[in-house]
Order: sequence, then C-alpha cells, then structure tokens
Amino acid sequence: MKHVTYRLHPAQIRRQWIFSALFLAGGAYLLYRSSLVPMSARTALAVAFGLLLIISGVLQVRGAFSSVSLDEREIWWTGSLGSRKRFAWADITNVAVGKNRDRPDSGDVVRVTHREHGDFKLPAVIGMPGAWRDPDFETKAAGIIAAWRAATATSEPAA
Repeated sequence: MKHVTYRLHPAQIRRQWIFSALFLAGGAYLLYRSSLVPMSARTALAVAFGLLLIISGVLQVRGAFSSVSLDEREIWWTGSLGSRKRFAWADITNVAVGKNRDRPDSGDVVRVTHREHGDFKLPAVIGMPGAWRDPDFETKAAGIIAAWRAATATSEPAA
C-alpha cells in the first residue's frame, strides 16, 4: 500500500470557512461594542462570549486544514486543535465507523482504538448529514479499515 492522505471534502471546507467568518465577525463585533460602554457584569459577559466566538472561529479555520494520512506501517493525523497523533497499525486494536454522538441525525466518524491511549475520532474523515456530507466518506472509511486489517493480519501457517 502506498502513502494516502485524506482531507475534508470541499463542501466541508467551505462550511469551515463560512462558520469561521461568522464566528470571527460576531466575536469582533461583540468586543467592539463592549469597548464603547463602561465595564459592567453584562459587558464582561459580552467580552467573554466575544472571545469564545473568536476562539471558535480560529478552530474552524484550523479544522479546514486537518488531515489523515496512512501507509502500510502506520496512521497519523492532524486535528483542528493542532494535535498530532501517530500510531503504528500494530498498536491499533480496532477501526470502525460509528456515529459522532448518540443521535440518529449525527454524522458518521471513523474511530481508531489504540491499545494504550483509547479511542480517537479521525478528523478529516467525517460523514456529516445533509448537504455537508462527503460523498467519498464510505470509500475513505473502507480504505482505512482495509489498511488496518492488511497491516494487522497474521500470516496463516502453511498446512
């Protein structure tokens, strides 16, 4: 197997940029408006909410650049928080497709279970519901599962 890298589908990247712009604009507006009035509990709350919106906007931008890469020996990814994980296939105990949350309308994700570090959701292989859904999600997920199975398959002894 050769090196493969998955990124978000273009519609999902557009979504990240749209929400980023909305969050950043809303946060900047709240911070601007809060600077025009004397500080009170209500103003402090608006500042806190504005900062939260700006942080969320920055995370949306970072999420647009998330990726998952794999080859015959290992899998590695970069998430929206800038976290980088790299695991050998031999240390992975399960790779499965599941729901992001326990709701029927929740998007599908690929979960990787590491023998020591637990479960991780892969960031760039996301089957969101509706118009944001990656039409290649099933193919990407199947490719990751097949790579894990091929890397961890034990050779059958000759009879």
